[in-house]
Amino acid sequence: MKNIVNVIVMIALLSFVVSCNNGGKQENDGTENEQISAYSSVRTPVNLEALPKVAKDYLDKYLPDKEIVRVKSDEDDVKVWLGSGEQLKFDLDGNFKEIECLSGLPASVINERIINDVKSINPKAYIVKIDKDSNGDFDVKLDIGVEIKYDSNFNRIAVDK
Repeated sequence: MKNIVNVIVMIALLSFVVSCNNGGKQENDGTENEQISAYSSVRTPVNLEALPKVAKDYLDKYLPDKEIVRVKSDEDDVKVWLGSGEQLKFDLDGNFKEIECLSGLPASVINERIINDVKSINPKAYIVKIDKDSNGDFDVKLDIGVEIKYDSNFNRIAVDK
């Protein structure tokens, strides 16, 4: 009986620790399994050398208490997975390109003007993804399926419902 209780406690703890997931819909190039779990973050060393200084500075500034559990660099960008579930993408120089977390992004990574605008559209909605275009515009996706485009000064350009 004690073993069953221990197993249930472990499952509940792992479910709590892995608070963000995307239903297994992570991008996968077929070369390896990219699922991240609390257990794998303990066993797998993180290649911080693949993370450019500009990206490290971004993470230190906006997500200082988040544990980096995986870094993957390819010919186009650098991907970073955090223990709390956020997935980020930077260009090879370390400039921010994208952040996603289906349970909601932390306010620290969202411009206050965007937060206020989203609240004006739907006070209960939350942001699950921000994508910065090459021209500096931002595409923001809400949990309710609405997508909003902002210019580089965080002025709303369009809403796609």
